[in-house]
Amino acid sequence: MESVTKAKRLSQIINNSSHKIVIESIEEALFTLLESKKYEEITISEIIKKAGVSRMGFYRNYSSKEDVLRLFVFRGFDEVIESITKERELDFSIDSIINTSLTSFMKYSKQMKLLISNNLSYLLYNYYRAAFYALYDIDDSSRVKKYYYSMFLGEIYALEMAWLEGGLKETPEELTKIYKKIIGLNNNKIKD
Repeated sequence: MESVTKAKRLSQIINNSSHKIVIESIEEALFTLLESKKYEEITISEIIKKAGVSRMGFYRNYSSKEDVLRLFVFRGFDEVIESITKERELDFSIDSIINTSLTSFMKYSKQMKLLISNNLSYLLYNYYRAAFYALYDIDDSSRVKKYYYSMFLGEIYALEMAWLEGGLKETPEELTKIYKKIIGLNNNKIKD
């Protein structure tokens, strides 16, 4: 949970500081390197060189290259939540939440493909879960809520992965309708 706390703290300060430039440069460098190298072969020295930042700049923000991915996913979640609360203040419907999440996912689909092609999808899910719980301030005091949120998160994650694998052919709005149709199934039959 320490990494989630660190990511949450960094997420709050980077929007109005020089950290933002360093963080974005490091993220971009890592994803650029992932286009031609496997994740496990990439070194922090290569990331630093590609990003054009100092080693101190890297370690001021991260403790490992995995932290780069963790903060990237966390910031994506933070962006989704901000979009939901700012742009759709009066609409917290499932349509609004799913559509906003899918729109953000589509924006980062190139990075997601790179992570998946490097067998890092398990990290994505772990980061999704940590960010989701931290940003929504979910506690584990209610077993029912814990299972509900875990199921919801798993559904969204699986939906996004299947959408990515299928080439993002549907718009977020179309996929939201499909999702609602699926969760509204009766007797396990899909109707057109």
